[in-house]
Order: sequence, then structure tokens, then C-alpha cells
Amino acid sequence: MARTLCTQCNFALNTCICNAITNINNKVRVIILKHPSEEKTAKNTAKLLNLCLTDCQIIKGENNDDFAILKTLPISSTVLLYPNENAINLDESAEQPSATNITHLIVVDGTWKKAYKILQLTPLLNQFKTVSFKQLPKNRYAIRKAPRADSLSTLEAVAHSLFLIEQLNPAPLYNVLDELIQKQTQHMPEHVKARYLD
Repeated sequence: MARTLCTQCNFALNTCICNAITNINNKVRVIILKHPSEEKTAKNTAKLLNLCLTDCQIIKGENNDDFAILKTLPISSTVLLYPNENAINLDESAEQPSATNITHLIVVDGTWKKAYKILQLTPLLNQFKTVSFKQLPKNRYAIRKAPRADSLSTLEAVAHSLFLIEQLNPAPLYNVLDELIQKQTQHMPEHVKARYLD
């Protein structure tokens, strides 16, 4: 039997996070390229961004054909958030692009393996500058394990980026993430919860 979902946040009623949702007026448009495998992941944080940010779009797919929107974005003021050797660190003032120069932030949503696959299958992404961070903020998303030390959830990565680019307060986004963690762990046995949260 299918679970009843909240009509606003689209989570199951017992994990509804509506009371933590805040509308956030971001100036930089956030475009999330979401791997299809993330769609049914209850702990996926991209949809939290879509619930909070006033200018956020999620596009599901894996390649150029799926992400035709990339052809319409301004090349000079659009950046891709991805930690490669050419990435400009947003938190290094000497290299930091002026906030007024960035109008669109592209984020790939998926495991590292799936994100890499999207990059390989989407040459349109090669036209944009890449950005990353020299210093990562503390990872708050303990309930989803990642194989790399520089792993952040999509929400954390976007929240930190918008803070660095347009000085947008990340606290409301972190509050929604904290609410998701609390709801996702509330029914776990204590010994299982301890594995994640201690």
C-alpha cells in the first residue's frame, strides 16, 4: 500500500518537514541536474532546496538531450559547482568572481559516480567555469554516508555557495536539513541512530 504523502513537501506524513520550510529569495538562479536514481531516495536534499528557494529548478536526466536548458544559459555568468583542478574557489577572495558576475549556479545531484557520469555524458557543461571551496563547511548531513572526505549534501553545497556568492544566510536551509534528519531518524532503534549521529 502506498504511503500517504504531504501535498506540500511530498514527504510521507510521518516525516513531513513543512513546519521548517521558509521561503528564501535567492538572487542567483539555482539549476539542479538530478540523476534519475535520486528520485526515490527519501534522504535526497535537492527537493528541500526547491521547496525553500524562490529561484530553483530541478531537471532530471543524464545527458545533453535531457539538459537542453544548458544551451540557453549565459556562458559568462553561469558557473558549475564541481571540484575539479580548474575550479575557482569561491572562498578565496583573490580568485572569487564578483557576486554580480554570477547569475546562474549549476549543481549536479547524485552520488559521486553518478555525478561524474552526468559530466561525461553532458559536454554542454564544459562551456561553463567550475567553482568549488577551499575550506568545506562542517558536514551536517550525517545520515547519508559518502566515500569522499569532501562530500556535502546538495543542500549544504548550495547553501554554502549562495552564502559566498550573495551573502545569503544559510541558517534557514540548514534548519530544514536538521528537520529532515530529525524526522528520518526518529523511528530508528537507538543503536542504529547512534551509528549516524554520534
